Amino acid sequence: MNARERISGSFRRAGKSVSAFLDRLYLSVPPYRLTFGDRLTALLVILPIFLLYVLTCSHAPNLAGDSPEMVGGAYSLGILHPPGYPTYTLIGYLFTHLPFGSIAFRLNFFSALIHTLTLLFLFVILLKITASRSASALTVFILGVSPLFWFYSLIAEVFPLNDFFAVMLIMVAILSRDRWLEGQAHRSRRLALLLVFLCGLSLTHHQTIILVFPTVALIAARPLSMLLRRPRGILAAVGFFLLGLLPYAYLPLRAAQHPYMNFADPSSLSSFINVVSRRVYGTTKLWIGPQAEHRLDMVFEFFKTMDMQIYLLGMALILLGAWLMACQRRGDFYPFFISFILTGLAFPLLANVTLHGPFEVSTIERFFLLPLLLLCPFMAMGWQYVLRFLRQAVGRLNVMPILHRILAMALIALLAMPFYLPLRSTYNQVQLRDDLIPEAYIQELLYGIEDGSVLFLSGDIPVELVDFYYRNCVPERPRVITIAWSFWGLPWYMKHLQSWYPELNLPVTGELEKPFSDRILYYKCRLAEYLMKNNPQVPAFYTVEKNMGFRDDYRYIPHGFCYRIVPADTDLDYEEIYASLNLFYEDLSPVIFKLSGYASNRRELFMAHYLAMHVHEAASFFKESGYLDKAIKINTVAFSIFPFQEYEFETAEMMYQSGYLHEAESLFHDYASSGSYFDRRTWESLIKLEEIKKRREEME
Repeated sequence: MNARERISGSFRRAGKSVSAFLDRLYLSVPPYRLTFGDRLTALLVILPIFLLYVLTCSHAPNLAGDSPEMVGGAYSLGILHPPGYPTYTLIGYLFTHLPFGSIAFRLNFFSALIHTLTLLFLFVILLKITASRSASALTVFILGVSPLFWFYSLIAEVFPLNDFFAVMLIMVAILSRDRWLEGQAHRSRRLALLLVFLCGLSLTHHQTIILVFPTVALIAARPLSMLLRRPRGILAAVGFFLLGLLPYAYLPLRAAQHPYMNFADPSSLSSFINVVSRRVYGTTKLWIGPQAEHRLDMVFEFFKTMDMQIYLLGMALILLGAWLMACQRRGDFYPFFISFILTGLAFPLLANVTLHGPFEVSTIERFFLLPLLLLCPFMAMGWQYVLRFLRQAVGRLNVMPILHRILAMALIALLAMPFYLPLRSTYNQVQLRDDLIPEAYIQELLYGIEDGSVLFLSGDIPVELVDFYYRNCVPERPRVITIAWSFWGLPWYMKHLQSWYPELNLPVTGELEKPFSDRILYYKCRLAEYLMKNNPQVPAFYTVEKNMGFRDDYRYIPHGFCYRIVPADTDLDYEEIYASLNLFYEDLSPVIFKLSGYASNRRELFMAHYLAMHVHEAASFFKESGYLDKAIKINTVAFSIFPFQEYEFETAEMMYQSGYLHEAESLFHDYASSGSYFDRRTWESLIKLEEIKKRREEME
C-alpha cells in the first residue's frame, strides 16, 4: 500500500467516525413540532415584555455604549466606526424616519422591538429543546427582565440586533436539522441555504457573531454536508453567503458621497478593508491600546455579571440543565457548550480591556449579552427538571386534582421569587423614559460658545453626543465647528474637515505613526496651533480637555464645561470670568447633580466624575491666581456634582487658609470620619483638626 492509499484510507476512516458521531448526536435530539398552544403561549409571554420595554424606552440618546453615534449615523446615513455596521445603519435609517416620537426614540424603539423578537425566537428554540412551555416561558421571562438585557432593549445599540441574529441562526439550524431527521431532504437543504445566507448577513453587522458559527455548523452538520457534497451545492452556498455580504457595498458607495459621519472614509479598497477588518482597533481586540495586564479579570467580570443578572439560583439551574443535557440531548449540549466557551470565556481573554472604573465596565458588559443568551437552553433544561419534580411531588399528595395544580403553581411561584421580586428595583435602575442627561449635557457644553467658533472634542461621550448626534439630528443649533481630537491629524479626517468647512485654513498632514505614541500627541498639538494662528476669522477656540500639550504660548480659561484657549499674554479679568462661571453653575440643569447616584456600571457615574473634574479645575484656576474665596465656592459645586473626598479636603484646606475655621473644622471632621486609615489625607485631616483647636485656644 503506497502513501496515497494510506492517506486516503485514513480520511475514509475519519469520515466514518465523524459520521457515526453525528448519527449519535442526531439520535439524541428528536424533532418537536410547535402546536397552536405553543404559539399562543409565546405571544402571552412576549407581548407584556414588549410593552414593558416600550414604556421604559429612552426618548433621547443615552450615554451608554455608542448610542449617540448610532442615532446620528443611522439618521444621516453615515459611516459608523469599524466594522461600519452597514446592515444596522440601513435598517436604522428606516426606523429613524418613522413619523412618531423623537429621532432617538425611533431607534431606541427598534432595539426594544428587535430584542422582543429575540425573546420570541428564543422561546421557540427552548421549546424545541425542552418540549416544556413552562420551562421555556420562565427562562425567557428571566432573561427579558434581567437588568442588562432590559437596559440594552431601551437604547440604540448594535447588540440587540446581534442577539437577534444569534437566535435566528440557531433556530434556522435546528429547523434544518429537524427536517433532515423527518426525511424531508429538499426542505432541509433549502433551510441550510437560508442558514448560509444569514451567516453572511450577520457578518455585515457585528463580527462577534462568528463565535456562534461553530454552534450552528454542528447543529446543522448533516444538512450542510448534504448541501456541500456536490459542486452545484457548493456554488449555491457560496452565492448565498456572498449575497448576505451585499450590505457591505453600502460602505464604499456612501463614503464616496462624503457624508458628515464618514469614519476612516472607506471609499477606496485599502480603507474599505481596514474598516471591515477593524484594523484601527486591532481586529481581534476591542481596542489597540496598551495591553491589559490581567485578562482573567474579564472572565471574573463575566461571572460577576451573571450573578447580577440571573443570581445564584439561575447559575445553579444552568449547571443542572447542562448536566441533564449532556446526559439526554448531546446533540444540543455540545453546540451550546462550545458557544459558551467561545463567547463567555475565549472572547473575554482575547479582548484587550483593563477594568479601571465605570467606563470600562460599561464598555465590556455589553459583550456579555450574547453568552447569557446562549446559556438559556441550559437554564430551560434545569427548569424542566425542577418543574417535573415539583409536579410529581405534589401529585403524590392525597388531595383534589385542582389542589394539585394550585399547589404546584404556588411552589413554582415560590421558587421563582428571586427573579420577580427585584422587578421594582430593576425598573428603577434601568428605566430611561425620563432620561434628560444627554440633552442637558449638550446644552451646558455649548453654553456661551460664539457661532463660528472651533470646539475640540475629546473622549467618547463629548464626541458622540455633540459631533455625531447633535450635529446630525438637531437642525436648529448654534453653528459651532466641532473637531474630534481622536481623529485630528489623520489624513482622511483632515480631508473630511476641508470638504465640510472650506472656510478653514487647515494644515497639510502626512501619514501618522502608531496611535497612543508621544510623537502623535506632539504632532496633533502642532497642527492645532497652526489652525489657531492661521484662522483669524474664527471668533474663539475651545476644548473640553485641558492638558492637550500645547506650548506655553497658550493658556486655558475655564468656560462652563470646556476651556477657552487664549494666547498666554492675554490680560484676564478674573472678576468677569468668575461672574460668568457663577452664573453658569447657578443655571445648571438639576439632572447634573443626580449623576453620582447611578450604579457603578453606568456611564452616568463616569460622567459625574468627568464634569466634577471640570469644575474642580476651574476652582484650581482661581486658587493658583490667589482668589481663594472664589475657588472655595466653585469647589463646593464640584463636590455637589460628585462627592469625591479629594475635593472636600481641598475645600477644607482653602477655608482653613482663609480663616473660615468653623467651616474648615466641619469638613476636616467629615473627611476624617469617612476616610480610610490608609489614606494620608485622613491623618492630615486629624492634624488640621488639632491645629484648629489650638488656634481657637490662642484666640480665646
